[in-house]
Amino acid sequence: MTEPQVRYKKPRIVEKVQDKLKEGIENYRAAGDAAPKFDVYDVIEEVFAVLSPQVADESKITVDEVSGCLRNSYLDRKDPSERNHTQMMSKIMQKSALSIMEKPMEGKLDAGSNVTLVGLADRVEDDVVMMFRAVEELPEMPHAEHFIQLNSYLHMFDKPEGVIVYFDREGNEMEFQVPKSEKLLNETKRRARILNTLLKNNIAPAIEPSERCLSCAHNEKCYYASEDKLKWGIQARGKWREFKTKTIL
Repeated sequence: MTEPQVRYKKPRIVEKVQDKLKEGIENYRAAGDAAPKFDVYDVIEEVFAVLSPQVADESKITVDEVSGCLRNSYLDRKDPSERNHTQMMSKIMQKSALSIMEKPMEGKLDAGSNVTLVGLADRVEDDVVMMFRAVEELPEMPHAEHFIQLNSYLHMFDKPEGVIVYFDREGNEMEFQVPKSEKLLNETKRRARILNTLLKNNIAPAIEPSERCLSCAHNEKCYYASEDKLKWGIQARGKWREFKTKTIL
């Protein structure tokens, strides 16, 4: 039996972003020569908030949260750090550049222990799940976090394989076909249960060092001692001589 054709509807998240942009621009123009009431930075912050919704329910863990650093995911919920406008614009530009190819679809999986793994796949077709990612340089292998994300979606939507497509700034692309892995899914569910337990007990996960730590909004919470930040990263702060003198004395 042929399934009924479903007419494509613009994703709600895209509509919300467009509405915020339109509202911000109108308010900005309305200000005229008067004192600014609304500027481009307000628009950036509101659009970023739409693209980065906060999950309040601790029993629901997102695919993005478990595919990356668990400590970062924990701090995003318990002690969110303010992003600078460069960090926010980076995410907005990456998302907006590829959103035209997406048909987002929500999915979920039972991770056990009353924990639900939830996610938003970029595009789901008859026999494949597709992911689109913008990168500075085309990789030779899929990034681990993207592999974890796509595998979760394959199980959510019961598809045999998926595709991760990377694009660089010049529009060059690299495509990877990824098969479904039950073993990787079990590990993903385990991480979801761990994060759920830590959130409920207000215990921050251990540090998971990687290159992403350099640009992470929570960097100082992991690598600087709260009682004396001068003890860590001294050279980068340009205070090595001052610290050295005090130590000798």
